[in-house]
Amino acid sequence: MATPWRHPQTGTFYLRRQIPAGLRAEFGGRQLWKRSLETKDPDEARRLFPAINAELEDMFVKARAAIAQRVSSAKLTPRSAADAVARIAATERGTRVDGFPVLANIFWSEEAASSILPGARPVPLTDATMEGLARLDPERLAGDVWMRVVRTRSRADSLFMAEHMILWVHGRLGGGRGAFDDLARSTENDLAIMDAITDAVEREQAALRKLLASPLRHTATRLRSDMTLCELFEAWKTKTPSPGAQGVHEASTTIADFIDYAGDIPVSRITVDHLYNFRDVVASLPKAMPKADRDLSFTSRLAKYADSDDQKVAPASVKRRVGHLQALLTYAFNQRWIEASIGAGIRIEGYSKNTGAKRPFLDDELGRLFGSDLFVKPERWRSTRDTVSDRTLAWLFLLGLTNGARIEEIGQTELSNVKTDDGIRYLDLGIDARVKNETSRRMIPLHDLVLQLGFDDYVAVLRKAGETRLFPDLKPNKFDKLCQAASRVANRVIDRVVSDNPRISFHSLRHNFKDMARDATIEKYIMDQIMGHAGVTTGDRYGVGARLKTLARELDRVRFDMVDWEPIIRAFSVIDWKKTS
Repeated sequence: MATPWRHPQTGTFYLRRQIPAGLRAEFGGRQLWKRSLETKDPDEARRLFPAINAELEDMFVKARAAIAQRVSSAKLTPRSAADAVARIAATERGTRVDGFPVLANIFWSEEAASSILPGARPVPLTDATMEGLARLDPERLAGDVWMRVVRTRSRADSLFMAEHMILWVHGRLGGGRGAFDDLARSTENDLAIMDAITDAVEREQAALRKLLASPLRHTATRLRSDMTLCELFEAWKTKTPSPGAQGVHEASTTIADFIDYAGDIPVSRITVDHLYNFRDVVASLPKAMPKADRDLSFTSRLAKYADSDDQKVAPASVKRRVGHLQALLTYAFNQRWIEASIGAGIRIEGYSKNTGAKRPFLDDELGRLFGSDLFVKPERWRSTRDTVSDRTLAWLFLLGLTNGARIEEIGQTELSNVKTDDGIRYLDLGIDARVKNETSRRMIPLHDLVLQLGFDDYVAVLRKAGETRLFPDLKPNKFDKLCQAASRVANRVIDRVVSDNPRISFHSLRHNFKDMARDATIEKYIMDQIMGHAGVTTGDRYGVGARLKTLARELDRVRFDMVDWEPIIRAFSVIDWKKTS
């Protein structure tokens, strides 16, 4: 048990303890921890000692936790081990063994196996060209000895054989650099890499045997080792489905910044370190900058704000910027233009899908919103044409509440898509609608409340006036989206009338609708069809969904009792829609 230690010369008492050997790296390599108790009184030293000793014990606990965290984070999963093999294999592209990099490097491991597998005769693979493959014997291939050892010998014997290949994966042969060059060796990690190599041997042998069994035809490689990021971006813009004008614009900004930071290097030479370094410098910039600074080059912005104490950019923004690069690299990998997809798994500190997520309005908040002048005093509506009219805002809110549609879906509706079928009024978000994804193409019945408020009269006035859209005052932005201004103005109304809590916005109505549909015990598949959500089971993909009549019947069961509808119905009943245009 530790006790105060008295210095033999000064007489001062100290806490003096050996640091456990396994923790010394956390203490800068020190073997001994010493701290003065600042007293020569033995009784006082005994009184002070327990608290200071407890502080040291707490430091030991934290050191052990830090070590455990590093060990845990450094532990290879089967997926990360396979990625390590794929990344080091990518260094062989463009060589004479392109296509069979693992088999080409396995000879010395198989040679080592001859000491534990008598009679083993490894076969080198040094030429994977058509001419080189023509000289191979399909009955004796590179990798045969490896597979015999892993199938018939102990894991310890297999690890002995695998040492050369494990060093290859770590990039420790010939002065090269592997994908996991900084990963500490451990038996657990070595076994994971060995298993990943075994999987690669099986794949490459199967491909090689298939090639040898068929007429040898030259096939040009799809790999594009000289493709630059700019060239990849131009190809990505034309992919199907299209990323959209706004997605292209935002990605182009990220690409320009990355090139300014790292250069327009070939995509095949972009490493995971490039992505992590870009992530870190993006996160170092302030959340807000003057337009003049935003127009500076990326490196100029970094230099200007290097010592800034301003609030930093949000993790979600960092995630979006790194995501642009990940999307392009994944596209290149899926086209077989690069050997490996290095973009996966980039962690963004502080980011979570639930961070800043929208929440539904509370009942009293909905009551305040729909009890505001916008709904009960339409005589005060503004109808100016150079912004979003109050008339449009009111209908957007009412439709968003009663069918849960996204604001852009509602706002872009053409009058020709306000339809009737067997007496049921509905919005047709079909083939010509711009929607988030294919499952968002749907027919949305109009709730009885909307019809009761005079929606048909409003539509009739628009048609008589020769309008083509349900909300003609909405103007497209530079990305041809109609509701950017409407969304901004709607959220200002919410800030003014309800709350400026950033977690509630127009989109919160979509959450409210889903909750109220659940309260009405609406079947999930009906809810998903009305809201444009994709089903998750195999059965969900059969058929075309419920009939419009069923959707309308179930929709009208959803009640919005937290809203006092009588004043709204009374106010809307006296509106002259021609005068509001």
